[in-house]
Amino acid sequence: MDSAHSHTTNQVTAHCPLCQSLAEGANHPEFICELSHVVVSRGPFSGRWPGALQVTSKRHLRDPSQLKYPHFIHSQNELYAIETAIRKVTRAHHMNVVKFGNVVEHLHWHLIPRFSNETHPQKTPWELSDLPAQALVHTSSTTSSDHLYAEIVSEISLALRERQPPYFATALFIRPLDRNQQAGFLQLPLSQQHSAVRASPEAFECFLMQRNYLDFAWDSFGGEADAGETPAQTLQREIREELGWELESWLEVTRQWAGGMLRGFVYLAQPSQGLLLQAAPKRAACDEVKQALWHPLQDLLTNPMSVYSAPVVGRARALVAGEPDFSL
Repeated sequence: MDSAHSHTTNQVTAHCPLCQSLAEGANHPEFICELSHVVVSRGPFSGRWPGALQVTSKRHLRDPSQLKYPHFIHSQNELYAIETAIRKVTRAHHMNVVKFGNVVEHLHWHLIPRFSNETHPQKTPWELSDLPAQALVHTSSTTSSDHLYAEIVSEISLALRERQPPYFATALFIRPLDRNQQAGFLQLPLSQQHSAVRASPEAFECFLMQRNYLDFAWDSFGGEADAGETPAQTLQREIREELGWELESWLEVTRQWAGGMLRGFVYLAQPSQGLLLQAAPKRAACDEVKQALWHPLQDLLTNPMSVYSAPVVGRARALVAGEPDFSL
């Protein structure tokens, strides 16, 4: 999140048709692929302009300026990769990239390739809505739609792999399940806490947040770095923004890798007010956090019924195993 600006985002709403389509995920008939910050689907123009896509933000808000700055940069990076892939695969003469939101107030873009053989190249897709698809071009493509979009997805993946993604920092807050042991445990140095957790993980629990967007998944607290931040600075800022806490101490326990690239730094952390980790922790309101609860560490390790995402499970397992690095 951006420490310099205090933009606000609307909560995900069940009344929004785009939120509903995001919830369906790969089961939605128009689904193409999911990236870190957006979901890509065929959209309303794909039947008339082969390769056209709709790109929908995972966060329910109206305008790009409501995104916090790092999220804006990351979403624009993904938009660039998608547009580049469409242009390369379709050999488009130029691209229409538009964002309206007048009808559905959920941030989304339409990316529409325009071709040199079109019959009305100077008109917008909206001006041509009453024209039959076959009348839009002088000659039509023989490439199948499924094959075309498979190629686009491949090119998107390639474009994103060529860019080193920004790293994140995230905190694991741990305490004993036995309330009588909590005060004594939280007075120990983090290195001793780590040793105790590794020796008896079944005796501990972890404080997690439920995201307030897209899949509402459980996650550890933290987020992506702002420009010029060290991992430790990112950790402190994110905890301050998501919980309203100041950190007293933190200990790096593992690093998270994906696709051969370093993605994040995972810390065992403790707030300056140790009492915050006893009973029901008090926290500041944050629109990105739906709720925050303690979860048995053993559940994170075993992940019954796939309740937890792979990153959270990986972080917990690396914590207990004492692994300095783990890969997804």
